[in-house]
Amino acid sequence: MKTNKGGTMEHFKSTSVEITDIWQSSCQYPDVTVNSKNEVFAVWEKYLDHTEVIRFAQMIDHHPHNEVQISGSGLALRPSLHTFNDRVITAWSEFENGVWKLCVREYQDGVFGAIQVIDEGEALFYPSVKDDGIHPVVVYNRQGVGFSDTIVATLGETVTLEKVNTAVKTYRPCFDHDGKGHCFVAYDLYNGVNYDVVVRAKIDGQWSEEVKLNQTAIYSTHPVMTRVGQKVTIAWYENGKHCYFSNNVIDVEVKDGQVVTSHYAVLTENRNWYNNIDITANTQGYTVVTYTWGKYNAIVRVRDLEGVWSEPVVITYNDSQCAVRPHIALDESNVLHYIWQFGNKNGHMHRYASIVYNEVALDVLPQFYDLEIEKKIDQFVQPIPAEKALDSRSEEEVAAWLKKNGYENLTLTFGDIHGQSNLSDALGEIDQYYHYAIKDANMDFCALTDHDDYPDIATDSEWEWNRTTRNLFNGEKNFAVLLAYEWTSNEYKHDFGHKNVYYPSSTGGLYRSTDPEGNNPTVLFESIKKDGGQCIPHHPAANWGLVSAATDWDYHDPEVQRVVEIFSRHADYEKFENQSKYTKNIMKFERHCAQDALARGYHLGFIAGSDSHQMEHGIEGGILGAFVPTLTSENVWNAIYNRFTYGTSGARILASLKIGSHHMGEEIMIPAGEAVKLDVSVLAVNEIRTVQIIKNNEVLVEMEGCGCAMDFTVEDSERGEEDFYYLRVEQIDDHCAWCSPIWVTRG
Repeated sequence: MKTNKGGTMEHFKSTSVEITDIWQSSCQYPDVTVNSKNEVFAVWEKYLDHTEVIRFAQMIDHHPHNEVQISGSGLALRPSLHTFNDRVITAWSEFENGVWKLCVREYQDGVFGAIQVIDEGEALFYPSVKDDGIHPVVVYNRQGVGFSDTIVATLGETVTLEKVNTAVKTYRPCFDHDGKGHCFVAYDLYNGVNYDVVVRAKIDGQWSEEVKLNQTAIYSTHPVMTRVGQKVTIAWYENGKHCYFSNNVIDVEVKDGQVVTSHYAVLTENRNWYNNIDITANTQGYTVVTYTWGKYNAIVRVRDLEGVWSEPVVITYNDSQCAVRPHIALDESNVLHYIWQFGNKNGHMHRYASIVYNEVALDVLPQFYDLEIEKKIDQFVQPIPAEKALDSRSEEEVAAWLKKNGYENLTLTFGDIHGQSNLSDALGEIDQYYHYAIKDANMDFCALTDHDDYPDIATDSEWEWNRTTRNLFNGEKNFAVLLAYEWTSNEYKHDFGHKNVYYPSSTGGLYRSTDPEGNNPTVLFESIKKDGGQCIPHHPAANWGLVSAATDWDYHDPEVQRVVEIFSRHADYEKFENQSKYTKNIMKFERHCAQDALARGYHLGFIAGSDSHQMEHGIEGGILGAFVPTLTSENVWNAIYNRFTYGTSGARILASLKIGSHHMGEEIMIPAGEAVKLDVSVLAVNEIRTVQIIKNNEVLVEMEGCGCAMDFTVEDSERGEEDFYYLRVEQIDDHCAWCSPIWVTRG
């Protein structure tokens, strides 16, 4: 990336200080604050050997001093930091003995108070610390099956907890006051269709109605708030189709007993695949917003005393490193203090992360304006060539088709079990990922497969956060969730490929590719066997150019590696030659596709997934069809394990391949002289172009379509020692489906 004439990269790289050692531990989720004396304090989460703690330090001359652990004995997660009357307050979530706690600790005049546990429960997340002008205040979410409440905790002589949301599901709250006795709380609210950012003000001891701040009908999320004079300014970001995002700000105040908004602005909009945001201000009247530009850069914009927002300044290295989770604080000398998380070479080399700190005077920033950075679009977020419709057959049509084909005691369910959130390297929060699957994509089931160590280590607390949230959504009606993650081998050192690990219930461990229990496929297989898991090779022939993510088929265990992803947003992986307008058709390696694994004699069924990094699972990439007796996570897992599945490029095609009473995925024996009788049934959502029966990777028979339905029987008398058959369906709109093979041996 070219730098501007001011030499942004060289300046900020030379002045930034890496305050933790990336080679010794992984440090994440930093925050920074400054008090009235312009003293600067920082906190971060430190992970090492399954231990996670919150570290606290005072920053003097760019370096941490008197660094100390302030958390307890549990797994600590996502600290928030604030100064009030020169008291420094830190809040965080902590998991121990199956319980989440919301913890607070104060520091003043060199002395720490005791850890206060202000709440305990099933799920306590997203703490944020501010004050109401009189007392410190912590806002956070208390969650359970079907609800997520916003709690305001006032830290006086006693702790007062107050639920402030009126909607059923709210997330990621923030808080501040205006200096006139009014307090404000903002959060994002799931309205059953998308997310709105709303604010409430406490006026004369009563909370106002929720006032919607966003002016779009897309996912608006993650508000942050700061006091500016006698108002508050709130910033948030929005996510839409094809990785569209925007960063937005608005002023909020109380006038004549009413909540009034003004100066709404869209600071930037484009397409990208990762978002963070923070805001700060000082009593001089300056306001600063920071946000990420993908996973590579953090940017700041300054609003001056006339209310004009500056051009963007890239405050991180701007050299394709990984800069995420920036936080900022502005002191009374108009010096901006910022802290962020750094990942070495985008996570592909050394998977630990470190914390980087810097500071810069506001009057210096204009020489570093970058007028080009926000025009750039990462190739990764370019949409697939063709639009997709979520066409499907009615419940009555599906039920009739199932009965006709002897599946009357089964249900055909569709889902996507491959996708990421911003726990690793994608757009969207965990809850948004699941809500999208339920409402937007109309999925029956799904799995969140955030990377185990990309762009940083997935910590044990994040795994428990993932597990907890999975349990909450798995408990919702008519929806099933598999506990899962993406095992992501280090492509610079090893070419093992990526495998997603799945568990049927809420139990199961996180065996990272950086852990001794998971550092190669062989030990991974053994580890997940003990926990009753299975793993699936994903994008098996993927060639990223710089690095590979292709499956090394020399490593295989039929007990745990039962299916392969045949289609995703990246490419059609049935065979090397395949192309599709419903995928991005990235480069592929030869001899790595599904047919190549079958040719080795591996008994692998088929699934498809999205690998969506932008909450478009089910629309971007493929989907998986699974035959189950009832919709539960255990039954979906069993269908995958038994290979009673098929993959499609996104269309909800109904497809069946049977040999007698035997269905796809089975291994059967037929008497030596007996022909194989294959029964095919397809009910498509558009006209059928062809239906092919594939035998041993060659086309045995091809039938041209006539309408949307096709039923036929084929006999095959040419038999080898073992043969496999699978079904390939193609509609006239190029949508495809692939049924898992049936393996036939001689009697």
